[in-house]
Amino acid sequence: MTKREILYIEETLSVLIGQPMHSLERIGPNLAANFGELIEIDTIKLGEDRRPVRDKNGRGIPTKRMEGKHVLESLCSSRFTCGDDIVFAKSDMFLPNDEIANRPDFVWDTFEWHVYGNNYFDRIVAKHFNGDFSNYIVKSVKANKFGDLTIEFENSFVLELFADGSGYSENWSFGEINSSKPLIAVTGNGIDTE
Repeated sequence: MTKREILYIEETLSVLIGQPMHSLERIGPNLAANFGELIEIDTIKLGEDRRPVRDKNGRGIPTKRMEGKHVLESLCSSRFTCGDDIVFAKSDMFLPNDEIANRPDFVWDTFEWHVYGNNYFDRIVAKHFNGDFSNYIVKSVKANKFGDLTIEFENSFVLELFADGSGYSENWSFGEINSSKPLIAVTGNGIDTE
């Protein structure tokens, strides 16, 4: 990553400074964070298992909801920290929550980490945030020569993304919620803006 690319990342993501984080969730094995001015978007209604709710003809049921204007999606390693503590990390997605892990009949081979609520990550995020992100205002955004990204919040929490893919493998992307194209995608070879 060149100095110019690092500067471009920091300048592009500087729109987040002073903006709130509205959600932090997983989409499959990826981490997604939503930031900024709230806008109304069309979505498909999701059930408790986070799968689309369908009508009798099998079509997704449309709904409207408010989302932050910007989305950060991480395909790479990530963690959320405060001080000396790791609150949660991406690898927690692949661990069973305590209730499932403590079952006498628990079997790793049949563990369905992708089902919402089954894994440790889902439970920690739900417990930690409890749907309230109002105290998470972005204080600073920093990138480094590897494409790692650090977002510091005013309340001393930090979201860190660690670029762990080489070549053209995408590590993370940032864009606007209503756009099909990211403003920026960081790969092992640098920035991809196309």
